[in-house]
Amino acid sequence: MRRLFLVRHAKAQPQTGGEDYDRPLARRGREDAARVAIALAERHMLPDVLIHSGAARTKETAEIFASEWDNAVRIEEEIGLYDAPQDVLFERTQALRDNTERVALVGHNPGLGELALSLVGSGPHSALKRMQIKFPTCAVAALDFDVENWRDIEHKSGKLTLFLSPSELEESC
Repeated sequence: MRRLFLVRHAKAQPQTGGEDYDRPLARRGREDAARVAIALAERHMLPDVLIHSGAARTKETAEIFASEWDNAVRIEEEIGLYDAPQDVLFERTQALRDNTERVALVGHNPGLGELALSLVGSGPHSALKRMQIKFPTCAVAALDFDVENWRDIEHKSGKLTLFLSPSELEESC
């Protein structure tokens, strides 16, 4: 079995004339990332590696996630994920190393949300509906695939096992 975590970066500061790539997280984004990371740990839903796009906001999101977890998780950068469309993200998913069973891609919308929707074949109706409506900042979709190798993943073959957003955590407090 393979588990793919699709993580949209946390809330970033507004763009104020600089490069979009360099936008850091806002205070709320840092807080959301920590809360979501803790919630994933409480659910025992942790990846082995976090692969981010290299943009400041994805790198910071990945670093906050990793800092909240007791287990060692690798953080890798892949610039090709920056604002990548769904088809590029799908190809990248199929090219993941088979020696890693649980991988998180930390990226950007709309590509990330579109990838999630294209991969889901089953899962709880309420979670699917929420994900179809919006894939907000710092949301995480965890999809399970009954395959031996990442290259065998197909569209609509994943089971959505978790869709978590910061607003859900606020509601449960």
